Amino acid sequence: MMKKLISVFLLSCFLFSCGQAQKTDKQIIKETMQAIEIPKQYKQEPFYYAGIYSANIKWELFINDTQAFDHYQGKITSPIVPLNYNILGSGKQKLTIRMYPPNGQTVLGEYAAFRLRLFYNKNFRDKEDPEIHILNFELPYEQTKDLPYFEKSFEFEAQVPYQMTGWTKSKDLTKVPDLEQKVVKKIEALRTILEKNNTEAYFQAVMPREKEKFICLYATQQEIENYFQESSLTNGEFSKIFDDIQILPIEDYQIIIEPNNRIVKLRQKDKDDFSDGIKFKAIFKENNKESNGSYLFRFHIPEGSDELEVIR
Repeated sequence: MMKKLISVFLLSCFLFSCGQAQKTDKQIIKETMQAIEIPKQYKQEPFYYAGIYSANIKWELFINDTQAFDHYQGKITSPIVPLNYNILGSGKQKLTIRMYPPNGQTVLGEYAAFRLRLFYNKNFRDKEDPEIHILNFELPYEQTKDLPYFEKSFEFEAQVPYQMTGWTKSKDLTKVPDLEQKVVKKIEALRTILEKNNTEAYFQAVMPREKEKFICLYATQQEIENYFQESSLTNGEFSKIFDDIQILPIEDYQIIIEPNNRIVKLRQKDKDDFSDGIKFKAIFKENNKESNGSYLFRFHIPEGSDELEVIR
């Protein structure tokens, strides 16, 4: 009799689990949207940028002691870097550039070139809105060519209509025991989510980051919905561009705490470059060539918690 009851119980559990249909992207996005407060829209939506040209030099760009961009190849590049993501609110901001020699050199050298222009638009949605200049900087190569490292910081005022918490209420990670183990464990959990193409779990994991991203980008409801559609692990942009996406194991890594001591990331060596977060390789559908990339995750621990959380 007991065996029969157990068999009936197991069968009912099996039938119940089969009856739980896997959620569609549409359902997941609908539920995710219900958990998000749509950011306010403003008459003026200012946006700050750093326009950079560099050659024969590696560099990192920090805003308020949190990394905004990096270039480790040392080749010619000229990005326009959006800065609002690292500007939590109005007031004085700090911009820092760290510069390193290219591969194979011990000093910056006479061929190192770096130029920066800092500017903003009062309303970034208006294509006719003029750029407003804040400052320019050019690497003085005569004074720096024999240096193994060069760092320069500037202060500037920013006026934005929003206020974000960011890392202002985060723990000092230099005082957290077993931080490396915590970061590796968190990265491995995220790797599992990516390997299983679990879009719902992925959205939940990155929600603190996405909420602040939508605020500083002044995102509309439609833009947020579009973003989640494009970020789906099963039907998003990656699946349209790539075939055979493989999430790679963690190897040759180091734990990097950013200068504010509130944000941490896992960095992996990748030939002559670095990858922050989780690496993947895939095949371009267009030309059948292999490509490499990474999912970037940066963590903090909120006050009152012991758990790492994706913040950027």
